[in-house]
Amino acid sequence: MHKIIIVLLALLVAPFLGNASSDPKVDSLQSVLNRANDSSRIEVLTKLCWECRNSQPNKSIEYGLEAIELAQKFKDYPNLVKVHSFVGVAYRITGNYSKSTDYYYLGLELAKKHNITEQEGFAYINIANLHIYQEYYNNAIENLNKALVIAKSVDNKLMLSYVHLNLGRAKLLLKNYDSAYIEFNTSLAIRSDINFTPGLAVCYKYIGDIYFEQGDYFLAIKNYNESQQIVNKESDKDLYANILVRKAELFLKTKEVDVAIKYAEMAHDIAQEIGAKLTIRDALKVITQVAKVKERYQQAAGNLESIISYNDTLFNQQLSEKLFFLEYQYEKQKKESEIEIKELKLVRARTISVALLVIIALLIVSVFIVLSSLRHRKEKNKQLQQQNDEISKQRFNIEQKNKNLEDAYGVIEGYIEKITDSIRYAERIQDAILPSLSIAKPFVSDIFCLYKPKDFVSGDFYWIVDRGNKLYVAVADCTGHGVPGAFMSIIGLDMLNQAINQLNILEPSQILDYLNNELPIKLHKDEEVMVLKDSMDIAICCFDKKTKIVSYSGALIPLTICRNNTIIEIKPSPISIGISKKIYQKSFEQKEFQLQPNDWVYLFTDGFTDQFGGEQGGKFLKKQFFQTLSQLSPTDGKLQKAELNRAFSQWKKDGEQVDDVLVLGLLV
Repeated sequence: MHKIIIVLLALLVAPFLGNASSDPKVDSLQSVLNRANDSSRIEVLTKLCWECRNSQPNKSIEYGLEAIELAQKFKDYPNLVKVHSFVGVAYRITGNYSKSTDYYYLGLELAKKHNITEQEGFAYINIANLHIYQEYYNNAIENLNKALVIAKSVDNKLMLSYVHLNLGRAKLLLKNYDSAYIEFNTSLAIRSDINFTPGLAVCYKYIGDIYFEQGDYFLAIKNYNESQQIVNKESDKDLYANILVRKAELFLKTKEVDVAIKYAEMAHDIAQEIGAKLTIRDALKVITQVAKVKERYQQAAGNLESIISYNDTLFNQQLSEKLFFLEYQYEKQKKESEIEIKELKLVRARTISVALLVIIALLIVSVFIVLSSLRHRKEKNKQLQQQNDEISKQRFNIEQKNKNLEDAYGVIEGYIEKITDSIRYAERIQDAILPSLSIAKPFVSDIFCLYKPKDFVSGDFYWIVDRGNKLYVAVADCTGHGVPGAFMSIIGLDMLNQAINQLNILEPSQILDYLNNELPIKLHKDEEVMVLKDSMDIAICCFDKKTKIVSYSGALIPLTICRNNTIIEIKPSPISIGISKKIYQKSFEQKEFQLQPNDWVYLFTDGFTDQFGGEQGGKFLKKQFFQTLSQLSPTDGKLQKAELNRAFSQWKKDGEQVDDVLVLGLLV
């Protein structure tokens, strides 16, 4: 009887799916957009990006990207910050969490840079939202507490309602139901007070989730129906589909499989329409469970493959690594001014000895985990094939094998999380080893470093040492990237420190000769063999503070100077470190150059110029890179770094980064 009451209540209250009319607010904005000029289009495009996020997320992204371009052109920073947040929301709804992370953190950086405190608060809420999806609930709560302080300081009740809503989500997933109920009801009360009617629907939906988790299906369906009555099915299709999925899960729990499949299929169709991958996956889970109940085993097996594919798409985009990397960078910048140079040197010295052991252990663990993962994947595929061949005769065996598939997938998820944690820790170690740019401040007027590892840990590194009136600077590109490159970078840093600190080798060319002799010994290579797979491209400069003369010696990495928007390139020796003395018997050449005030000196590896992208899919190339440096040279280092990063991202677009990127610039 209890189940029948729940079903009748849901069917009486639930509105019909679909609505032939379009969203009048969106139609009105599109009409205004057609008549607007460039500068006035920014505000309209920003509003369209927000209004379309839950119903047409891909269209929302189009509007948002156009708004960003115009806002940058006209320096409309309030809308620029706001639309970064909106585009991030649209990408999150489509399941592209990696892109969403990029825009959320860009929005946070811009909000801080231009002192737009209100949008800084919303950025923390968005970042917390991503942490919740990745199940890092404590990190989410930390970001929400930052947003809570801002919401109270600027007296923004809408922001405050979002903070309490997401605190409720985090506590719900931590199974702290009483606390979650208080947070959701606080958000509901605020939204009622400010007449934010669309926001009430999501509050009722999450309150229903609490009752669902506690097994009170009557109160759960009551709140789901309340949410379904309020939600705008045209402008908020994402929430509407989520409500339908939750109702489908509820009726599956109460064994009302026909009602469950109805709601699940409705949710699946809406989610596919807007491209919401997470909701598609959740709807497929219910559809698969119903297929099992009705003994449609072949359909269930096929659906499991689709679910696994969606999981790979949603959670194989390195979002966790990106979130932790970006948060670590913010914390590092905040604390860097409080750390003395001597303490940094001490930390590096202690870390170098530990780093090799950690990376070796990481490599062994990674290989073991990957091999185990591949073995489980192969076993799973074999089981699926057997199920399809024998489904008509061995129904019981097929059900058991489907369960094995789910268990195997759980094991794979656990392995992936372990790999992620290990790589993230190795990345933090390598970052701690690199020297602080503040060492160069007594010698130069400005300095910046664009450092973009391809695979979290990098084969590119830079080195800075202060020796009285002279400053030594090096930029190097070791063979490979990722873990192999990181091994080489640690060896390179160690040899440079030995050359100048222990052996007192002070001429750049002599340092390169030392590295060329020492590297094969470090790698236990026959010194008569040309080391092709274990080499290092490097440039070393010595800046004299009194004479303003730079002494330079390079192995395949040039010294580039920009003077009055003109590029001067000083060529390196045409060999890498690690070359056989028998094949190439010359010493490295050393050159000197008289610097003038306002000269920009650049050292860079080939990762930027070798990146594929653009309209034709070709390389960026050195000519275009020099043109970019020439255009940026009148600006400060912080802006140059940001613009180089933007130019790299625009060139790469959605393509893969092919190599580590390192660009170091110093203003004399």
